[in-house]
Amino acid sequence: QSLVLPFQYLSAIDAIQDSQVGQKRLMLNALNTALELALDNVPRFAGRTLVVLDDSGSMTSTRTKYANRTPMQIGSLFAAALFKANDADLMRFSDEASYVRENPADLMAGIAERLVKNARSAGTNFHAIFQTAKAKYDRIVILSDMQGWMQGGAPKAPFAEYRRKYDANPFVYSFDLQGYGSLQFPEQNVFALAGFSEKVFELMQLLETDRLALIRAIEKVE
Repeated sequence: QSLVLPFQYLSAIDAIQDSQVGQKRLMLNALNTALELALDNVPRFAGRTLVVLDDSGSMTSTRTKYANRTPMQIGSLFAAALFKANDADLMRFSDEASYVRENPADLMAGIAERLVKNARSAGTNFHAIFQTAKAKYDRIVILSDMQGWMQGGAPKAPFAEYRRKYDANPFVYSFDLQGYGSLQFPEQNVFALAGFSEKVFELMQLLETDRLALIRAIEKVE
């Protein structure tokens, strides 16, 4: 009931794991239980969602300024939370893309840990996402550092072909987990969100109702 989101427990878990505090196991178990309970605060989005996690080399070889974790660690927890809380499919991509079979009843921390453990650490091919997607989705959430130049860079042609093939017009949320500010393909319903914050869920809900919501909020400030 505190409305704490899952990601806000990361720093506490890291701090305890790196300490010599007494009853360490007890506290870690409690925090992981809280992590799971906090899923109730992850928004449920209408329709079908595809959650896509970049597991390329740059996602695993650097650390972010957020909770002192790699982009892969942050992205995997985010992906697991969205997957468990919504009617969602899970995909990973590097040189190629593939669907990931996970049980949504499993613990979020376990799903996230397996995504990190099985990371392929290869190149970054954004084209593969839309060439591999095999259903009509209402939204596609891409969790990446957005550092991709394979197949000529921006996947505009594969995205257009995906939309034509499935008669789809999904919202695409392009999360730049390193905060570089990169956007792979600007389109009408493609939103670039740089960095990482629990506030992003509020932004997603706002943008689906009004794509100019942020501009309107700024204009209200005197």
